[in-house]
Amino acid sequence: EFRRVLFRSIWLSTTPMDMRCGSGKLLAHILTEHQSIRPHCAYLFYNKAGTRLKVFIHDGLGVWLCSRQLDDNKFHGLTKSLTTTQTGISINREQFNALISGLPWRNMGKDKLTPIL
Repeated sequence: EFRRVLFRSIWLSTTPMDMRCGSGKLLAHILTEHQSIRPHCAYLFYNKAGTRLKVFIHDGLGVWLCSRQLDDNKFHGLTKSLTTTQTGISINREQFNALISGLPWRNMGKDKLTPIL
């Protein structure tokens, strides 16, 4: 029986990562940025072209590493750095679902909207 992987919070890296790296390198990056890993948190990483996405999750027992690539598109809003002051941003579940589907995600589930200029 397969048990769903649940996560309570989502952290999106604000800079592209080399998608050839595996769970060890991603874990080292997370520990460099956060000093520890939070169980049930999804850590998202994307490549420079914005065409691939990796999701790293610690479920309390071990780690899951999933990768996603869209058949004919780029992930919306990931082709340039998201911010210059932070190494990552927290996103909500609605934003996560839109992001992994290749849809515009920045304003999903927010009380205040950020216009895209």
